[in-house]
Amino acid sequence: MGSVEWTRLEGGQVEAVVAMFVNRERPESVRITPSKGDGGVDILDRGAGPDGTDVVYQVKRYTEKLTAKQERDIKGSLNRLMSDDRWKSLSVREWRLVTPWDPTPEAEDWLQGLGYPDIRKIWHGLTWADQQAAKYDDVIDYYLHGGRALIETTHAQVMTLVGAEKLPEGLSVQEVQRRLHDALQVLDHDPHYRYEHRFGEGDPPPYPRQGERPGMVMHTQLIEPDGGRWSTVDIIARCAASVQERPITIQGAFTAEPGSEFAGQLDAWFTYGAPFTSPEGAFTGELAAPGGIGGALEGGTLWVGPTEDHDLGQNPDLHVEVLDPAGVSLAGVDVRRVERTEGLRGGIRVVLEEIHGVFTTEDRVDLPDRRLNRTLRFGDWSGKPVATVYASLHFLSLLHRPNKIRVSVRNTPPSRGVVDSDGVFDPDHDIFEWLEAILQMLEPLTRLQEHTSTPIRTPDLEGVTQKDMAGWQRVAAVLDGDEITGTHPEGHALMVVLGSDVTFDESQPARILLPLTAKVGGQSIDLGQCEAVLDSPKVLDRRLEGGQVTHALTTPDRTIRWRRHDPTDVEEAGSDV
Repeated sequence: MGSVEWTRLEGGQVEAVVAMFVNRERPESVRITPSKGDGGVDILDRGAGPDGTDVVYQVKRYTEKLTAKQERDIKGSLNRLMSDDRWKSLSVREWRLVTPWDPTPEAEDWLQGLGYPDIRKIWHGLTWADQQAAKYDDVIDYYLHGGRALIETTHAQVMTLVGAEKLPEGLSVQEVQRRLHDALQVLDHDPHYRYEHRFGEGDPPPYPRQGERPGMVMHTQLIEPDGGRWSTVDIIARCAASVQERPITIQGAFTAEPGSEFAGQLDAWFTYGAPFTSPEGAFTGELAAPGGIGGALEGGTLWVGPTEDHDLGQNPDLHVEVLDPAGVSLAGVDVRRVERTEGLRGGIRVVLEEIHGVFTTEDRVDLPDRRLNRTLRFGDWSGKPVATVYASLHFLSLLHRPNKIRVSVRNTPPSRGVVDSDGVFDPDHDIFEWLEAILQMLEPLTRLQEHTSTPIRTPDLEGVTQKDMAGWQRVAAVLDGDEITGTHPEGHALMVVLGSDVTFDESQPARILLPLTAKVGGQSIDLGQCEAVLDSPKVLDRRLEGGQVTHALTTPDRTIRWRRHDPTDVEEAGSDV
């Protein structure tokens, strides 16, 4: 490719091409969109300078010797960079002037004399621009030689070839492959995006996960029904500025019946930025995307919401406490801010998730009306450590007036947090009766956990019966040192496998050591041993089965006392078996 006649280009063309050279050379650099002026920054490359400092580029269209006015403009850009409060957080050690004109010795000396001796000033001139033009000839083709129209036309041809149910008339398989190869080579000359095509039959590949493909801005699938052919296209930005130069946009309109659930979702999005999924057929519009991909959108559904890497604000890891009216901390949990959105009407929405996934809170704050609406959602507790679930639900059970909450940054003194008396519920809210029932169900399991190093997992609470809970309560009571008395039904006995030489003295109590276990969902928790104490034991029957002797035992009143086994407790009277 020959050299570019920079002097024959319009100023806007020069700036567009030269700026893209910088962005392609430094893919993480971003262009600054002026609000009240750009503050002397056209392109910012954070952390790219010495010792992780920031590099600022000032792009100019000048192709000939600088005039006095142009010199004042350049100097003014550097002065604004150093004085604009919007850039006070930057640490700039390199400032680069980019314009396709090589400086004379006098011009270079003038640049170095602009002040700010701590900042290294670098001039990227004509020689640099010509080198970039040779390296990134796709940029030159696109901006100066009509390459944009060729790329969009070529992509339409690709989609036609891969989406046809049969070969176009007069084309062999070899000819289709050749045309695809030629077309894909043209698409590879797009200066802003790469297009990765895949083709096949049967089940298409799964959708890429967020962050799985660095730089990917769009994934499309064209699938024939009944397991036919499919094609996918991944559009990958070559640099951060690509989406500024050629953004992906969707325009259209929603249709919602007044008072419908979808109408409420739209209102919440406009007010708070809350995500929603439109019902099928409720949206009609058009998608505009690079490479000619896109077109009319009809009969589908549209999800609108924050991306996985959206801005969560500073210090998303938080600690939340419940304080009594005197300011004493009653309970606390660690949470993470997982979503933060703002609506077009000025409302804000914040979602906090308890770090173990026990519950999520969603706050919607209508700033103009100064109203707060807080909702709770619960995660799947099955399989989570019961101590964690119980502690989190206990925290929620205290989240009512006249108590208050205090929010602090995790791993900092809670006393430095912010106290909020409006973020609690009325004490007669239905949720507290429900929470109390769940806590009563889980409380004996937390007592069991104190006696074992095996994590007790929360069972599926829908499958828990009254018999299960009564069993947990009995085991917990035994572990707490209580003695439990039970009576077996008439006509029944306690069946124990013992040695054939074991005898019982009916005048003395018998202590039988048994494993103490608790069945919790699919777990069998070993909690040591317990004693079954029989007063005036009576042997009803002995049976030899498989080399073992099974004893059928009872007591005069059919009662049996259960207690925790203490190896240091040796009774003078009675027998141990």
